[in-house]
Amino acid sequence: MQKYYFFVYRPNKTPEYLPFLRFICNFAVTTILLQYKEMPIFSIITVCYNEVKNIRKTLESTLSQTFKDYELIVVDGGSTDGTKEIILQYEQHYAWWCSEPDKGIYNAMNKGISHATGDYLLFLNAGDWFHDDAVLEHVYQQGMKADIIEGHTIRADKMVRHRPVYKDLYEHLFVDTISHQGTFIRRELLLAHPYDEKYKIVSDWKFWLEALVLEENSYTFIDMDISYFDMSGISFTQIELRENERESVYQELFPPHMVRFIHSYIRAYHLALVKYAVYLDEHSHKGYELVRKIAKRVVKLVKRIKHLQ
Repeated sequence: MQKYYFFVYRPNKTPEYLPFLRFICNFAVTTILLQYKEMPIFSIITVCYNEVKNIRKTLESTLSQTFKDYELIVVDGGSTDGTKEIILQYEQHYAWWCSEPDKGIYNAMNKGISHATGDYLLFLNAGDWFHDDAVLEHVYQQGMKADIIEGHTIRADKMVRHRPVYKDLYEHLFVDTISHQGTFIRRELLLAHPYDEKYKIVSDWKFWLEALVLEENSYTFIDMDISYFDMSGISFTQIELRENERESVYQELFPPHMVRFIHSYIRAYHLALVKYAVYLDEHSHKGYELVRKIAKRVVKLVKRIKHLQ
C-alpha cells in the first residue's frame, strides 16, 4: 500500500506580510459591520468655549430627552475656565468629543458634522437648551420627511418666540435667518455644504440660502417649541460685522442686478420696522403688507434667475 506524507511548513518567525494581512482582514470586517449598524435618528452637536456657567445646563437638557435614539457630540475649543472639567463628567454619554483649539465656531461646527452619524443634525450650543424633555420624541412623531425641519425657538432673555411664521420662506431669509437651535438638518446636506469658515457670523445663513433658495431642498415648519437660545452670541452683538458679511454673501451668490433688487427689499423692510415700531407679524398688518408686495417681486426674480442658470 502506497503511503503519502504531508509536510507542514512551520517558519521559525512570523512572515513579514502577516501583520498587514491581519490589518486588511480586520478593516474589511469592521467596514462590513458598520454598514449594517443602525445609525441614530438625531445627532445633537454642542459647540462651546469657556462656557463654565452654561455648559452643564445644555448637556443635561440633551441627556434628559425621553427619546433616546440620538447621539451627543461635544466640540470644545480648548476651554481654560473649567468647562472641560464639566464636560468630562458626562464623557460616557458622548459618541465623540474633543477639547482643542479651533479656528472659530464654524470650524468647530464642521468638526462635529464630520463625526456625526445621525440622519438629522441639530446644533444646541452652550447656553441653549431644549424646551422640554420630550422635544425629540415629538419631532420624530411628526414624521421626518423634509430635508430641513424647523420649529419655534424662544429668546432666553425675554422668553418669547423669536419670530413669526412667514408664508414664504424667501421673504424671511433675505432679511433674517433660521435659528440652528430649532432646526433639524439632514446630514447629507451639511456634508455637501459644510459651513464656510471664512465668515465669522453668517455661514449658517449662507447655508440656508444655498440649500433652500438656490437648490430648493425640501423644508417644513412644525408648530412646536424646540429650544431656548442664548442672545449673547456674536451674531447678536456685532451687528456691523454681520451686515458686512451678509453683503459679501450676496455678492458671492447672486448677480449684481439681483443684489440691487434685494437691497430695495431690505430697505423697505427696515422702513416698515421704523415706521410701525414693531416686528412685521400679525399685529402690524400695514407694515407687513407693504414689505410683502416688494418681497413677492424679489421671490419671482430669484426663481426666474435660478431657472435660467
